Amino acid sequence: MEPTLAFLSGTGSHVSSYARTCLALLFIVRLFSVIINAKTVWADDLQDLNCNSSQVGCRHQCYTELSPLSPFTLFTLQIVFLFTLSLTNSLYQLGANNTFWKILNMLAKILTEGAFLFLQHRLYPGLLRQDVFKCDITPCEEAVVCIMLKSQQKNAFVLFMFTCSFASLLIGVLETYSLIGKIVFSKGAYKI
Repeated sequence: MEPTLAFLSGTGSHVSSYARTCLALLFIVRLFSVIINAKTVWADDLQDLNCNSSQVGCRHQCYTELSPLSPFTLFTLQIVFLFTLSLTNSLYQLGANNTFWKILNMLAKILTEGAFLFLQHRLYPGLLRQDVFKCDITPCEEAVVCIMLKSQQKNAFVLFMFTCSFASLLIGVLETYSLIGKIVFSKGAYKI
């Protein structure tokens, strides 16, 4: 069970069992959430955009303006990056056991989670896409209004994934501080 938790969490034995279990559960829940939502809510995001324009290419351009990168695609990429980190960590830990790798591993996990949270915030400053918006770009006539179908389900998915990512980031930061503290105090660098 421990090797499975270590792999799914993307960490090793240097992380507390509680943190390893939480990170593994967060990874599994996010993975299943992406798989389930791929076939239901996010099956075709572009087709879920209804615009009051018959102009050729207008809906596609409005979708690009609304969503330069789909939140679903962003979170799917995040799962792929986290899985790659877990795989790299598992393969490296087979042959190495130095302290630098443990800290580097946690920092990579923190940076991955943080980068995707930052990117989500930059793409969608309010965290969520608009349900109804006006589109005023080249192939469209003036005052085109578009409505995103299934927006409540999509917003729930985004909030859930964002919360899981933030929780993973927070656990990673706490575990890194704990690991650095263990290293510093085990070497006797500071005497209390």
